[in-house]
Amino acid sequence: MNTKQQNEIATIFRRWHAEDRELESSMDEVRDWMNEVSQLGIPHFGETATRLRPLRERLVTHFEREDKMVAELAELYPTQSPEVKAVQRQSSRDHDELLIRIDGLIARLEQPEPPFRSWQSAMNEVEMLVGVLEQHEDQEAESIEMLLPAAHNLRAQNDE
Repeated sequence: MNTKQQNEIATIFRRWHAEDRELESSMDEVRDWMNEVSQLGIPHFGETATRLRPLRERLVTHFEREDKMVAELAELYPTQSPEVKAVQRQSSRDHDELLIRIDGLIARLEQPEPPFRSWQSAMNEVEMLVGVLEQHEDQEAESIEMLLPAAHNLRAQNDE
């Protein structure tokens, strides 16, 4: 792989991490709000759904950008890479499942009589969703890093 390709891959890697940081910020906003409202002790099911909608929209944008970056990465490889294709397939499945999951949670929170045992159980589900999103992002980042030549050098450059 030539220097130009390695530089383009390094750029994709940096964009990937910037994208992850932006998503992490959106998840932190939801968590911060949850902490505030939990202290009040008054259920806010509908407002929770309203707070999750921007996160859902951010996920859609995030997933589209990730898909584009993986496609760019695939183009930089001199031959078809089964590893890149595997990452593309897994990411696509995960993204679909995560969007279905957040849509279902939002729909239940918006019901006139939300089907949760308690306000705390609803908050636990939101927290679990955010945890699953974080886990997905960590696994995806690891998969991408494994595809990158000299990933440890690129990570060091990214951390500077």
